[in-house]
Amino acid sequence: MKLFIRILSLSCISLLPVYIHGQSPAESFFKTYCQACHTIGGGRLVGPDLKNVHERADRSWLVNWILDPQAILDSGDKYALKILSESNNIPMIKSAGINEELANGILDYIKIQAETNGESQNSVEELVLTEADLKAGKMYFTGQMRLENGGPACLSCHTVNSLTGLGGGRLGVDLTDVYNRLGGSRGLNAWLKSPPAATMLPIFSKKPLTDQENIALIAFLKSEASAQNTPIFAAIGSFIFYGTFGALVLLIIMGILWENRFRGVRRSMINQQ
Repeated sequence: MKLFIRILSLSCISLLPVYIHGQSPAESFFKTYCQACHTIGGGRLVGPDLKNVHERADRSWLVNWILDPQAILDSGDKYALKILSESNNIPMIKSAGINEELANGILDYIKIQAETNGESQNSVEELVLTEADLKAGKMYFTGQMRLENGGPACLSCHTVNSLTGLGGGRLGVDLTDVYNRLGGSRGLNAWLKSPPAATMLPIFSKKPLTDQENIALIAFLKSEASAQNTPIFAAIGSFIFYGTFGALVLLIIMGILWENRFRGVRRSMINQQ
């Protein structure tokens, strides 16, 4: 019973918003969950620039949108559908730990930052992405080169069309066209710096990518989007073949081991008689 209570407590703690020392809960929440898709006065990323967002919709609508964006979309709200259309049909997701008090705090934080020009988003569009960046990005993606802070390679959960062999992981989405889906270098850079996805946040909040790793991965994923390679189905075939072959080998080994064990037991019974 004590073990169950301990596990339940840890599960609840993992769902709480991440607070950064020296920052208000609203500021910490924004920087953890929101700035991957939004800026305040820095221009559009995946989602709209939030400067003067109070002038586009009333407070109650904005609070409800932050609390449960999918419910607003499902209701057929025209403004919500407009936001979705302008965001490459990537829906805003409900963040863990959000509540009405925190939603109001986030809106207050956005308004203060907009009035004081305190929030900005650096652009990486002006950077020249070199061939060396592209090669390094592929090595980071596939795990041939370790990430400096010890994060897992992208390949462990994701794939792109150009990968040979067994391909990449299938737990996450295919990243072949993620550069375009996230609106180019600015959107992808913001996402890589602070991924708000439930599976990535616990890992990369503690083991963030460096700026150079970001640039290299952007270069690689940009090349994937530009090339638009067709999927290499040989990778899927190899996975099925090696998986089936490996299973057969294991079954044969288990059969041999069990046969010897069975004979050993039967022999001792005969000798006893």
